[in-house]
Amino acid sequence: MRLLPLAPGRLRRGSPRHLPSCSPALLLLVLGGCLGVFGVAAGTRRPNVVLLLTDDQDEVLGGMTPLKKTKALIGEMGMTFSSAYVPSALCCPSRASILTGKYPHNHHVVNNTLEGNCSSKSWQKIQEPNTFPAILRSMCGYQTFFAGKYLNEYGAPDAGGLEHVPLGWSYWYALEKNSKYYNYTLSINGKARKHGENYSVDYLTDVLANVSLDFLDYKSNFEPFFMMIATPAPHSPWTAAPQYQKAFQNVFAPRNKNFNIHGTRGASNLTWRSDVLVEYQGEGRNVTDPTCPSLSPGVSQCFPDCVCEDAYNNTYACVRTMSALWNLQYCEFDDQEVFVEVYNLTADPDQITNIAKTIDPELLGKMNYRLMMLQSCSGPTCRTPGVFDPGYRFDPRLMFSNRGSVRTRRFSKHLL
Repeated sequence: MRLLPLAPGRLRRGSPRHLPSCSPALLLLVLGGCLGVFGVAAGTRRPNVVLLLTDDQDEVLGGMTPLKKTKALIGEMGMTFSSAYVPSALCCPSRASILTGKYPHNHHVVNNTLEGNCSSKSWQKIQEPNTFPAILRSMCGYQTFFAGKYLNEYGAPDAGGLEHVPLGWSYWYALEKNSKYYNYTLSINGKARKHGENYSVDYLTDVLANVSLDFLDYKSNFEPFFMMIATPAPHSPWTAAPQYQKAFQNVFAPRNKNFNIHGTRGASNLTWRSDVLVEYQGEGRNVTDPTCPSLSPGVSQCFPDCVCEDAYNNTYACVRTMSALWNLQYCEFDDQEVFVEVYNLTADPDQITNIAKTIDPELLGKMNYRLMMLQSCSGPTCRTPGVFDPGYRFDPRLMFSNRGSVRTRRFSKHLL
């Protein structure tokens, strides 16, 4: 099946009003080259980019263990961002942050509902024109392709239904609402297509792989391309492909020190199928520069809605502080006592011992101040909020070194 673009031969109307704040690494790398920022010469060769986004895959719990092909074809041949953190553990706010480069308090997607701005008309009007795919399309001349799960409420009748195609996408192949593997509906460039429960033609992960290969076959060779493939796997309902249903029967979640304190979570056979999709994507094709999701500063927030077992009303905000001397996680819970948790992740990676009552009060105050600053920051103020380690400032120009050399120093020392 051939997937036709929304507007062959021309760009869609509309352009972003400004670049997103707290830009992720992907936005910096690609836009830096095509817009000539951060000292990168305009006209530099624009790379093709493939962004693979999985859902609820936890590296700490062994989520990468089944993905041997993914690690061989991408991980071992590229770069791993070992200190990259999402700004929210909740699905829709996190996806919105990837697309915009903003914290939830700036893109205003606070939970997985329309009322929480998840794919709402307000999101469509204010944020979608400023996502990085829209910028790549309108300002950098990229052909853009999306396949898979977009936002949890995408396709809701009260927000334009499946006819709505977000600004900036040349090819659109999006799942209606949340994760399914059979009996789902896709929006194909704004037209609904229903799928049943026949594995050979309907299993979603395979459908996404096939339509992605179609794009690589039919895309223009005269424009760079950006692909975002967002498989729901390994998210529930955990419906594995038939040939892999018994592949990991004897695999269990790691028995770390914190196992069974907040519940258990087993390995999923779905991660294996995503692995096969990666093999299909890369085999015999010039697919270069796969890039990882958002690299926002280390704040995690979930206001006003999240699932958290320790808070009275399930709201919390955290900040991760990392420097040469510290690796600390500070959390405040919006309950009656404003409960505080602090963990030394160097000595206590499993977060067993709360040191909030024994840590230096001055250090506790600094983390509290930094969290307050991050909860209200916007644009450049998000990069040095309540500076904890004033000796270091991130220099984005270091990301654009010659491709033949390797830089191990990613921070330049300056006084602020």
